[in-house]
Amino acid sequence: MRNFLFIALVAATALLVACNSKGIETEHGFRFINHTNKGGVKPQPGETVLVQSYVWIGDSLMSSSQRNFGGPREYNLFPKENLPERVPALYDAVLLMGEGDSATIFETIDTFLRKFVPPALKDAKEVRHELVLVDVITKAEKDKQKAEAEAQFQSVQNKTQSIVQNYAANKLGSQLTATASGLKVIIEDKGSGAPVKTGEQVKVHYYGCTTDGQMFDNSYQRGEPYPFPAGVGQMISGFDEGVMLLNHGGKAFFFIPAKLGYGDQPAGQIPPNSELIFYVEVI
Repeated sequence: MRNFLFIALVAATALLVACNSKGIETEHGFRFINHTNKGGVKPQPGETVLVQSYVWIGDSLMSSSQRNFGGPREYNLFPKENLPERVPALYDAVLLMGEGDSATIFETIDTFLRKFVPPALKDAKEVRHELVLVDVITKAEKDKQKAEAEAQFQSVQNKTQSIVQNYAANKLGSQLTATASGLKVIIEDKGSGAPVKTGEQVKVHYYGCTTDGQMFDNSYQRGEPYPFPAGVGQMISGFDEGVMLLNHGGKAFFFIPAKLGYGDQPAGQIPPNSELIFYVEVI
């Protein structure tokens, strides 16, 4: 009898493992496997989560938050009443996870997704999302973050507008240094971290305006720094050059002539032949 019970227990355990390896079907039809189930705090619709994500088709890594954004990325979870017609796989997965959990969710490649699949992978049947739920950010925490980000934005804006006025009045004097390319900089703080290396994925906070003080873009109000590979041409050349002058933790003003910016082409709110002024912080 004891041997029979032992055999039954082993069989039940094997069945459970087999079922778990196949995963469960989520509310919106995705196949989901939680690899850890640590019992951490679970997010709710309407909250914000910090997620490390890797998107695979077969053995090909299509994108990752680490590669594309330098680390985990924030996602705002839709309230139930505002769900889009096409619910993201990540939404279903995260609601079944707790803080610290690792999971996989599979998404069938339908007609819509097929348009984004490289020709070499045209026979693939599904996309695999590998996820780690790093943090659940409550509404109170999010509101605090927004207030802090707005305060930081106001501080940077006031400082930058003061520099803009002094630059227009030729009052910056020896604070300004120029490079051979024509880029002018004021290095507020070189930074105590490692030097920025060519090709390195860096994150920067920035505030950009034209010489008349018209702000055209900033990262502070979005609440997260902007990631990009340094010095490889993804950014305008004056911005790239300026960042390469800093270490991590560095802060500076860049005065970018049109030839190192957008030249004689308009760019959004930026008129042709515009000199640009950026305040930049390298994280």
